Amino acid sequence: MEISPLTPEHITPWSHLLAVCFNRQAEDMVHLLAFLQPGDRLIAWGVWDGAVLAAQYSCWLTAVHNPGGPDPLPVGMSINMAVHPAYRGRGLVKRAAEPVYTALRQRGAVAGVGFSNMQGVQVDRRSKGYGYGVVGQLRPSLFYIRQGRPETVLTLESQWPCRPFTPFTPPPRHCFHVTPEGLQHRFARHPFRHYHFGVWLQPEGVAGLIVYRQVQLGPFPAVALLAIYGHNTAELVSRWLRAIWRQGFRLVHVLTTPGAAVLCALRQAAAISVPLPLTRTPYYLTLKPLSPAMPASLGHFPAWECIGGDIL
Repeated sequence: MEISPLTPEHITPWSHLLAVCFNRQAEDMVHLLAFLQPGDRLIAWGVWDGAVLAAQYSCWLTAVHNPGGPDPLPVGMSINMAVHPAYRGRGLVKRAAEPVYTALRQRGAVAGVGFSNMQGVQVDRRSKGYGYGVVGQLRPSLFYIRQGRPETVLTLESQWPCRPFTPFTPPPRHCFHVTPEGLQHRFARHPFRHYHFGVWLQPEGVAGLIVYRQVQLGPFPAVALLAIYGHNTAELVSRWLRAIWRQGFRLVHVLTTPGAAVLCALRQAAAISVPLPLTRTPYYLTLKPLSPAMPASLGHFPAWECIGGDIL
C-alpha cells in the first residue's frame, strides 16, 4: 500500500471514502472538503490500495488561547478519521496519521486535539501508536427560560451580520482561538448546515454574537447554543434569552466543559437548569502531545472552556 498527501485533485475517491464511512452523500462530502480546504490549513494523508483510497487522516491547523503564556498556541484539530470497512483492523489510521503529525510539528503545532465520540475513544484506546488520551467529557445542560425583563436590544438573524465586530476578550481558560472571520467561515459558509445568529448591535459594531440551531426536544421546540462571541457574556446571554423567549422558545440545550462561562450566564439570566439523564451520544475532548513546549495545563480538563460548536 502507498501513503501520500491528499490534495483537491483526489476529491472523487476522498469524498467517496468519507461518504461510506459517515453514511452521507458523496456530493455533500465534495462540498465539505472544499469548505475545509481554504488556504493551507487542512493537512491530510491517505493510504492507497492501487486506485482505492483505503484510509485517510486529516488535521485542521488551528490555535488555542493560552492564558499566562505564549498566545495563541498552534495545534492540529483531528477531523474525519476514516477507514473503508473492507480495510479496518490493519493499523491504517496510525500509518496515515504519522506523516500528518510530522507536518504539524514542522509548522510549530504543540499538540493534536480533537472531539471524539464513544467509537472514536475506543479507537484511541485500542491504538497505542495513535497516541490520543481523553482529557474529559463534555456535559450536556438543559435550561428552561423564565420570562424576564421585557427590554431586548438584540436581533435574531438567519444571515451572517455583515458589520464590524468590537474587540473580544477571551476567557481565562484554554479555548480555541476565535475571530469574526473564523466564525463566519465556520457557521455562515458551511455547505449543508444552517445556523441562526443572535446579534447584539451597538453604534461601533457587533458587540456580541450567539450562534444557535433550532431543534426539537421531544414535543418541545428548543434551541441549541453552539458558540458565543462578545465582551460581556452575561449581558449577551440575557438579551438573547429574552429574544428567543419572544419567539416562543422555552428550552436551551448546550454542550460544554464543566466550568464554561456560558453556564453561569444562563443560570444568572432567568434560566432554570433542568436535570438530564446520562447522554447516549457523549463527546470527549482528546489530546496528543507533539512538543515539549506544550503546556501541561492542556491536559487538565478544568483549564478548558469549550462549547458544542467547537466540534467540527
